[in-house]
Order: sequence, then structure tokens, then C-alpha cells
Amino acid sequence: MVDVSILQHSRPRTGSRLALWAWMAVALAVGAFGAFALAEGEPRDDTPCEPDRGTFPTADDLDEVLARPARVVDTAVGPVQYAEAGEGSPLLIAHGALGGCDQWLGMAAVFWLNGFRVIAPSRPGYLGTPVDTGRTYEEQADALAAILDALGLDRVAALGFSGGGPPTYLLAARHPDRVSCLVEISSPSMTYPMPMNPVLMKAAFSRAGLALSLGLVRFMVERFPEAATRNFLQDEATLDRHAIAELARRIMSDPYRAAFVTRVWASRTRRVAGRLAGARNDLTQNAALTELPLADIACPTLIVQSPAPVPAHHAEHAAATIPGAELHWIPDGCHIGLWVNDDTAEQQEYVLSWLRDRTATRAERG
Repeated sequence: MVDVSILQHSRPRTGSRLALWAWMAVALAVGAFGAFALAEGEPRDDTPCEPDRGTFPTADDLDEVLARPARVVDTAVGPVQYAEAGEGSPLLIAHGALGGCDQWLGMAAVFWLNGFRVIAPSRPGYLGTPVDTGRTYEEQADALAAILDALGLDRVAALGFSGGGPPTYLLAARHPDRVSCLVEISSPSMTYPMPMNPVLMKAAFSRAGLALSLGLVRFMVERFPEAATRNFLQDEATLDRHAIAELARRIMSDPYRAAFVTRVWASRTRRVAGRLAGARNDLTQNAALTELPLADIACPTLIVQSPAPVPAHHAEHAAATIPGAELHWIPDGCHIGLWVNDDTAEQQEYVLSWLRDRTATRAERG
């Protein structure tokens, strides 16, 4: 299932596939999947799942953190919902589209298990953060700075993923004294075209269309997880059909990666009503996105780039514009290659080591 925050720079078949899911769901489910997607219950997989790597979360870890209660804090720019986990150097994370503080505690598990205090806000329009807290990416960057004020944090490491990339780039550019170092993962950094037909776009991102399509995806993940994983990879990977099928099989046979897909990545198919305003706002802001003031970023920056669907020139442009930035490629795989590729352990350790080296000697609490 495509991340709606990247529709404008994904390949055309991504948008078409998303619209097709919506129309199929509307025609075939006649509302049933919409109610299913809006339900609050958490899906469970009763298959035993033991960790195969000591620093990676178990399925039980992910279930617990996805169900962890979030908090809402009043900031200078409006209410911001957030959740946190772990102890150590603070790491502020901005999620992509259809995400939220729930999903990103799961996606950031490798960080809070390994010496970081992860602070995961819901961006404006998602879950408990009103969209009026920050509609534009500039306003969202200011909201990230405002939550640091509310939590009494002076400087933090920051990480942006996909649709959370522009706000974190802008946080580092607009509030340089608040960011000690920056990691961007598959993040857009400049203008890109809109490939999707406006009529299909309106249908796909109506309340019914989005709820029904995501309900169908959720059903597939729960009942046919390997097939659902293949479908997702077909949308967001550069691999051929055979390689996609093999990668999906290996993901499902790996306890960590299977738990990630069936729990964390699937979490965005739940609580759809609470994600709709944010997803729609992301589309509006992406359409207005121009080149970001990347040259104003002065902190150490690591840009992690998967081969799809964000075009490589976004990462190359950022690396060439931000002084001293490092560009790290994730070969093959897909948009969430850092979590599901065969070399996930090595790739995550690289990012962890980079962050540790740049946060170990800094006093980051205010």
C-alpha cells in the first residue's frame, strides 16, 4: 500500500493502484471494510515470534508499544500529541503520511532499544494533533520546536521519514540551535510532479475511499500477509516480479521483519478517521512544495535513500546542498528498506552508529 505522502514523486502506477483499491473496495465491500478499518482493535498474530537479533524488538515489544497511551501537550502553536519510549539521548521523529505517534514508536523500536529516548509526535492532522497546529511544512517545523519547549528539551537529534522529511529539514534550517544532528530517510527535498488523475485522487482520498481501501489492505495483511507484502512491494520497490515474491517470502520467514509488517506497517490501516485530515493536508502541502532552504542547515546530516519511490535526485540534491552532509544508499528493496530488506540489521546498525557518534558527547537536555 502506497504512502500517500509520496504520491507526487512515486511512479504513476502507485497512484493508479491506490485509486483502484479504493474503487474496488467501494464496489465490492459496500461499506463493510470502512467500518472494519475504523475499528480501534489491534490485530494479533498468535504465531510464536522469537527475536533473531538481540537489539531488535520482539512481536510482544511491538504490540505493547503500539498500544501505549499517547499524551497531548499544549504548546505555543497549539496542541501536539506525542508518545515516547526508551531512555538516553533524545531523538525527535517525524512520521510519513498515514502514520502517527503510534506507528512511529514501532518503527523507531531499534532506536529506543539501543540508547535513545524516542519522542514521536503525531504531525498536524494525524490522530490527536489538530491540523490547525501546523498546516504548512514551515508551521509543522515550528510545531516540532514548540514541543521541545513544552518538554523542556534544549537540543535533540532529529529524524524525518518520507512525508516527515520536509518538516525536519525545516526544523534544522529554521531552528538550528535545537538540532544537534539530522537523519533523513527517503525524504523529499524539492518540487516533484503530481502523477495521479485529480478525479481518481478525490475518490481515493475521500473518507469512504480511504477507509475502504485501507480496510481491504488490513484484511489482506491479517489473513494473507505474504500476498499483502508482495502487493506493497510491487508499488514501492524497483525489483522485478520474481525478486519481489522472493523478498516477500523471506520477510515472512524472518520473525522480526514479519512482525514489523503485520504489526507496525499495518497500523496505518487502523484509526483511519484520525489520519484523514493529515493525509489530505499532506497532499496539499506536497503540491505546494518547492526547494527547501537546505543550505541553511548547519548540523551533521545523514541522508538515507532507498531506490524507490522517492527519486534519487531528491537525496542527491540534499546531500549536495547541505554542508558536509553524508549520503548513504540502501540498495534494492523499497521505501521501507531500512526495516524489511535482507540487510536490515546492517543498515540499521549503520544509522545507529552514526547517531551514537554524534550524540554521545553532547549535553542535549535543557
